[in-house]
Amino acid sequence: MSARAFRKFAPLFDRVLVQRFEAETKSKGGIMLPEKAKGKVLEATVVAHGPGVKNEVSGLTAVILLIER
Repeated sequence: MSARAFRKFAPLFDRVLVQRFEAETKSKGGIMLPEKAKGKVLEATVVAHGPGVKNEVSGLTAVILLIER
């Protein structure tokens, strides 16, 4: 899906919508990797997030995102 299609979705509550990066098809040495050798990509770009969760004490608890580089 393209980033434009992702923007049509609006996450609810404390949900976060992410778009995963594509897996590498070549190794650093230039060797083409087969599909089985590609690992699961654990990095993504945050596209959208919900407003947070309502609670009885303080009203709305905002979504907190930790961004590591």
